[in-house]
Amino acid sequence: MSQQQKPSGRGPRVNWRKLFEPLRPRKEGTMPAGMILVVILVALCLAGLLNADATLRKSNAKGDSWRNGIARTVASVTDTFQINFFRNAIDDAIGKNQSSEIDVEELLRQQAEAESAAAAAEASKVPELVAPTPAEPMKIWVGGDSITQTFGTSFQRITQSTGIFTPTLDFRVSTGLARPDYFNWPEHLVKNVLPANPAILVIMFGANDGQNMLDANNKVLERFSEPWLAEYRRRVSATMDLLKSPTNDRITIWCGPPPMGPGTKTKGMDELSYIYWTEAQSRPWIQYFDTWPFFTDSDFQFVANLPNADGVVRGVRQKDNVHLSTVGGDRLTWAVIDRIGKLVDISAGKVTPPPRQGPPASVVERTEIPPEMPGAE
Repeated sequence: MSQQQKPSGRGPRVNWRKLFEPLRPRKEGTMPAGMILVVILVALCLAGLLNADATLRKSNAKGDSWRNGIARTVASVTDTFQINFFRNAIDDAIGKNQSSEIDVEELLRQQAEAESAAAAAEASKVPELVAPTPAEPMKIWVGGDSITQTFGTSFQRITQSTGIFTPTLDFRVSTGLARPDYFNWPEHLVKNVLPANPAILVIMFGANDGQNMLDANNKVLERFSEPWLAEYRRRVSATMDLLKSPTNDRITIWCGPPPMGPGTKTKGMDELSYIYWTEAQSRPWIQYFDTWPFFTDSDFQFVANLPNADGVVRGVRQKDNVHLSTVGGDRLTWAVIDRIGKLVDISAGKVTPPPRQGPPASVVERTEIPPEMPGAE
């Protein structure tokens, strides 16, 4: 046996070069079919790995159990080795990963929160009213207790003369919020006043409310005691809420009662004014008007005679030191109109007060209403 035929003791050799012969191009510049198949298979595998998460979501949606198992396995592998990092990086770069998987209920909850926030923002604004003109005057209502009788008469007369308001006067003697069994103002406002759709309400209570009240259990509450003040505050806040327009297109000017003179039985107007003022702070549709400075001296003490803008001293209160005189009613009317002019454009009307009727320019509302005033009755 020749040396060439001598067995080597090893198995047949594998010629690895022959395995790659199908991948070699037969012509320069071309790619053999085998190589094309390999490239396609590698690309498909790579795409499957990179899109494993999307494939799993589609499989879950179709409910195909065996495909779902395969998809879960592939997705687990890509998550373990962070293969999907490259796909996520590409999606982030082109802006495709801007949304997250949120169910319908969550979207509805977010929408409800957004709408609630928008409604809250809208409710926190002072209502914006359309400016009145002689061609389209604004409905304005003034009412309350007996102090509003003279004040309201002046207010009706003067606002009518401006040419831009259509006023309505509605006062009730010996009424307020303390005795709904005698006259129920909240019910009257809802049933008889608001349906007429006034754009502005000017209201005043207090002069008759300094008396004992009954709570919901018919328990007598001693006037100005802590339980009394709490119950009165509850009635005030509820009435203010009733006056809110659902479309936020109505303003109420809530006037605090003026101080009462010495010797009168009408007391506690400062306590009531403090409640009105504090409750109005959280209700933009309620604009508290501070009458106190317009009927007191520089120390905020009661006086019956005061000068108007013309410098002439006149009586602003009636002899009972409770009710306003016509001079006092005119004085307060022009002060309230000036306040309205800060909320609504009323420049189309005749809104400049005659000096003999309007208060001096130096008399202005207080920025804070204390619960008790020294010397107040």
